[in-house]
Amino acid sequence: MNRIKLIITLFFSAWLFSSPLLAASTSWSLGTFRHLGVVDEVSRNWIFIDDTKYRLSPTAKLATTDNSKASINLLKRRQMIGFSTITINNRQLIDQIWLIPENEHRLYRPIP
Repeated sequence: MNRIKLIITLFFSAWLFSSPLLAASTSWSLGTFRHLGVVDEVSRNWIFIDDTKYRLSPTAKLATTDNSKASINLLKRRQMIGFSTITINNRQLIDQIWLIPENEHRLYRPIP
């Protein structure tokens, strides 16, 4: 079963990395986020994604397809994002956020 899972993951990764979107920007590495969701609300220290409240890391970064160092302030309600978390002092914080282009939503799935 693990071998099948590995083959599927490798095939899926190869397919994703051949995407024109990924080829256009090295900041878009799908292997780096494991969560996908829709923004409900954003504040200075918190973000609500799919009705779940997350604390933002003080060093949280946002990447868009054309700006790998965009401001978190660009996030708006109902935008789809990919994100990764870090754990500091037993607290889960969002550290990296990728804004998923609206016309690309169907292509993205979190990596299990």
